Amino acid sequence: MSQHPANCDAPVLVPAPAKRPLRMTGAMHHLALRRDDGGVLFGAASDRDRLDHRVGDLLIAHAARAHAYCWMSNHVHLALEIAPEVAADFQCELAGALGIDDELTPPLVVDAQAYLLRLVRYIHLNPVTAGLVADPVDYPWSGHRVYLGLAGVPWLAMNHVLRLLGGDLLYATEAYRAYVRPGVLY
Repeated sequence: MSQHPANCDAPVLVPAPAKRPLRMTGAMHHLALRRDDGGVLFGAASDRDRLDHRVGDLLIAHAARAHAYCWMSNHVHLALEIAPEVAADFQCELAGALGIDDELTPPLVVDAQAYLLRLVRYIHLNPVTAGLVADPVDYPWSGHRVYLGLAGVPWLAMNHVLRLLGGDLLYATEAYRAYVRPGVLY
């Protein structure tokens, strides 16, 4: 197993205006990990499958929930609900699982009520933005297909995002599909 990065500092706090809060067990963090040299993180699809399993184990170990993810070839994104005091530890363990031993940017704490939908959209549209696919539904290594009911990842928590989009599951899923449509500005 690779060494963990040396800088496992506290997360950066981003203040946001108070709104009716979601009931959360921790703070919302945006974790983005990449190698300093821009090198590839995954050699084969099975590497991403192993990461899926490792993330599931880390979520249990740190009592955390993931609300969005995307495993790109040279970087990963994760919208993570976790206690701030263990977010950096989670990030270091995830970096170690990916073989990243570079300095890490601390996990970014975001206001879930104000930013969660935009963060999920940003993460799930990453393959479109990178020019890998025209529609995020065609990219198999993100949570987008899970939100649409086309794939299953047992550790992905969709309840907060769908609740922000509407109370009824069918309506919220369609609202999610429309919100994450490529080319539409929000």
